[in-house]
Amino acid sequence: MEKLIGVIQRVTYHNRENGWTVLRVTPIDKPHELKTVTVHQANVFAGATMEFEGEWVHHAKYGEQFKSQNTFERKPSSASALEKYIGSGLIYGVGPKIAKRIVKHFGKDTLDVFEGDIERLKEVPGIAQTKLEQIESSWTEHREIRNVMLFLQEYGVSTLFAVKIYKTYGNDAIKIVEDNPYQLSKDIYGIGFFSADNIALSMGIGKDSPKRMQAAVSHVLSAAREQGHCYLELENIQKEVKKLLNENYSDLCQEVVNQMEKNNDLKVRLKQEENLAVKCYYSKSLYFDELHTAKITQSFLENEVIIDTGRAESWLKRFNKLQEFPLSDEQFSAVLGICQHPFSILTGGPGCGKTTTTKALVKLLFAMKKRVTLAAPTGRAAQRMSEVIGAEAQTIHRLLVWQPQTGQFKKNEEDQLDTDFVIIDESSMLDISISASLLKAIPLSAQLLFIGDPNQLPSVGAGNVLKDLIESEKVPCFHLRKVFRQANESQIIKFAHEIIHRQIPRIESPIHVPDIWNQKIDCLFIDSEEATKEQMLFIRKIRKSMRYVIDKEGIAFIREQGDEELDDSYKSITQEDDIYINTTSKEEIENLKRTGVRSYIFNVPKKFLHTNIESLMRSESNAEALKGIVENIHPWSSINYGFTASEMAVRLYTKTIKERLGEHTEVQILTPMTVGSMGTRSLNQLIQETANPEKEGVISLNIGDRTFRTGDRVIQRRNNYDLEVFNGDIGFISAIDHQSNCMEITYQTGENERQVHYEKQDVLDLDLAYAITIHKSQGSEFDAVIIPVVLQHFNMLYQNLIYTALTRAKKMAIFVGTRKALGIAVRNIDNRTRKTMLKTIVQNDI
Repeated sequence: MEKLIGVIQRVTYHNRENGWTVLRVTPIDKPHELKTVTVHQANVFAGATMEFEGEWVHHAKYGEQFKSQNTFERKPSSASALEKYIGSGLIYGVGPKIAKRIVKHFGKDTLDVFEGDIERLKEVPGIAQTKLEQIESSWTEHREIRNVMLFLQEYGVSTLFAVKIYKTYGNDAIKIVEDNPYQLSKDIYGIGFFSADNIALSMGIGKDSPKRMQAAVSHVLSAAREQGHCYLELENIQKEVKKLLNENYSDLCQEVVNQMEKNNDLKVRLKQEENLAVKCYYSKSLYFDELHTAKITQSFLENEVIIDTGRAESWLKRFNKLQEFPLSDEQFSAVLGICQHPFSILTGGPGCGKTTTTKALVKLLFAMKKRVTLAAPTGRAAQRMSEVIGAEAQTIHRLLVWQPQTGQFKKNEEDQLDTDFVIIDESSMLDISISASLLKAIPLSAQLLFIGDPNQLPSVGAGNVLKDLIESEKVPCFHLRKVFRQANESQIIKFAHEIIHRQIPRIESPIHVPDIWNQKIDCLFIDSEEATKEQMLFIRKIRKSMRYVIDKEGIAFIREQGDEELDDSYKSITQEDDIYINTTSKEEIENLKRTGVRSYIFNVPKKFLHTNIESLMRSESNAEALKGIVENIHPWSSINYGFTASEMAVRLYTKTIKERLGEHTEVQILTPMTVGSMGTRSLNQLIQETANPEKEGVISLNIGDRTFRTGDRVIQRRNNYDLEVFNGDIGFISAIDHQSNCMEITYQTGENERQVHYEKQDVLDLDLAYAITIHKSQGSEFDAVIIPVVLQHFNMLYQNLIYTALTRAKKMAIFVGTRKALGIAVRNIDNRTRKTMLKTIVQNDI
């Protein structure tokens, strides 16, 4: 990194919350110049002499700036700098006049007086005992901040995180970090186990330290939570710790786990496996969340609901006669049954009438003078619930009143909801923690209904609440199976049910039947190919290396990779008037070499030996190149029309769908993974370059490897309770402030818009959202969805993933990829079982 040493002339901007600061600095070696420096620093003042480590960058609006990564304070280099430093507001009660008198009196010894004999300040006219006490207190606070920053930077902590650490721990930061640097990974967002471990090791903590092992075990349990698990067995913990530390500490791991159990840092529940009691290790929060969810569920089920069943049935019959589409027998029974149970579940696939059933239920409850509360896990799901039910619905976080200052919900067992009946939609999204909080806040005098589809993906967080409750067979479950005729007219619904029954849907192609766009078809398949990493490398190799051979008037010999035999195993590529290929023997090769012709040998995988080298070298697009190396291209493939799968997805997003469905259609790409050319990262970049390219009037902001522009569609990647935005919320960038790296994001729910201000540290939680993972789409619906299904996503091709993606579409769903990949997904059941005990506890009261 480059260095800049200089005197701060003024602080142009300083954000007290995150330390983001813009300075004007005079370099020591160029006293007549002023440079702009950006830095994260807890406290900075004019007059301070600082050493900055970082790099020079060019800002599109503000020109040349020095972007500092690390900052160190030096003693002021001159009397004038010293005066400015202590008179800049750094010390409460010392302004420019008193600062001038202090420096005049003590000269170059001024800072030594502050550091070692501050009582001597009373020698200066105008400083009495009271003022001295003010100055001493203020100087001590500044020294603490400086010491903390210097201490943290000594161990490689960047200034950004140093500010966060100081803001969290205050003057206790040094003591806390010295005592247990692994505490940082628990308390400071953005500092994970590896960062804390590097700090710990640099501080001298041994690799086999129990403290390090305890941190590793905690990290492993936390990572398991992100995989949906509530607990891990010892064997799993040891295996993951070994992977984490890259060393085998199984015995130490077992000792530490036992000690953590003894110290109540971990909780244990036993499960029976083949007459053996196996210990299941939980973090304390998940242990009690699971326990409370099970216990409160049991308490609800013990209640008795008293209603006039005959009167309710009569009302439903009268209601049914007035409906254009009356309730089916199973819907009628479901409404009546739900009314009679304290806690029940309504489930079923798309088109089976869950919404119609819920609307009838709510109307009946209103007729019974019940106070009904509607809620869903996400803003989009709550908005859709409001629209279809015709009554206000809220997110669960808003219902329970999240309090950022305490980090807890206001509504709990002490202050419960004032309601008679709670209905929760999209319940497959409920993790064990939010379920526990929700159940605590519902009075046992009320009734509760979970609505959801267990065939969809489980929650992003730990647990599998809806599935566990259904499988416990303790909670009454009303399963709607009949697909209604009007719903059956939708291919989206028809194909979704086929997928659940492991039938590969026969989806029409608009390339095969061009007129299909004018028909009432809402699900299409565009056959296409996307180059694998291996294919892409081969294409680049041929284009670059073979062109070099031809330019040098040489000959390239292609040999099958791994083939050590020379005879008759070569092909040659050379050029006279045209490029040509022919088989070449060993003897001919030797003769050519004797003539002085330059020769080059390429080892090529057998799968590419059939490639038409001429067409590959002449290809001008990825689609044309791919066509040259892929065998058995589908006759309806977009490759034949010059589009790879990723290019097809971009065209559908930016042009085709909006031409068919209207300019204001909300289009969303839902892909299984983040990586690969058909993953979110690559597709977001491609679509941004097409739909919102860099141009005059569009402000850009670079954060790490991501570029954001005004107008970009973005998604929130984690819950931010302070801003009241949550994992999966989608909005768009309405403004960017380059000076402070802040943004304004507009979130729209129905007709309601909400502007949210993002500071720089909040921006780190955003990502582009032209393409999002299918997991992030849970609880949302979009006018049209584009679903990539390609073999590069082989490890994520699961039935419930594709089913969830398809059922997010309201008006149109378009698959892009290969039917082979779709077939793999439909047949592939995700058998990865989440480690939960909710079902067992509900069943057995353990």
